Amino acid sequence: MNAPFTLKAGQVWTGAPPRREIRGIDEVGETQVSFHKQTSRRRFLTYQTTTIMGFRKWIQQSQAVSNDGLSAASMHGFSPSREIGQRIQLLRKAAGLSQQDLANMLGVSRTAVGFWETGRPNRISRHVPRIAKIFGISEEVFLNGQNSEKTQMSITKDEENIINLYRALSIDDRLQAMKRMEMLYRRQK
Repeated sequence: MNAPFTLKAGQVWTGAPPRREIRGIDEVGETQVSFHKQTSRRRFLTYQTTTIMGFRKWIQQSQAVSNDGLSAASMHGFSPSREIGQRIQLLRKAAGLSQQDLANMLGVSRTAVGFWETGRPNRISRHVPRIAKIFGISEEVFLNGQNSEKTQMSITKDEENIINLYRALSIDDRLQAMKRMEMLYRRQK
């Protein structure tokens, strides 16, 4: 389970490459965050103040990770669902469908499609086979963004066991497994 997402003095946030901006929080007020930042281009520190929402938006946009293991995924909780939501939105737009069009094809409300696209799973698992069929892709490609059947690589026995266990899981359990693995990975960083 993820720790609650809290900005606090002393946290150091590092954005993803190429900019790799580093922001250290000096003080957190009720609505404002004071911080110092350093970028790969400028070695000196600059001091700034922004709103808490503004700082959180920067975390999201730069895919920043804090020195205490928080990330944009921590803000939203369930990152794999968010990725699936982005995949639905991308596929829907590529097919020239509105949220309402997709909702009609699936027999759900437009609000449900909106929830999925913003990373709130809202009972998506039972619709995965039909969503994949509508877009003409396999369930595996829909869930993972790629088809592992075409990937040639050598894996250890442990990795093979993990893959076999994963494939034996229900869609809901696969999403939970991805969430747990991502959390363990981020904790180790």
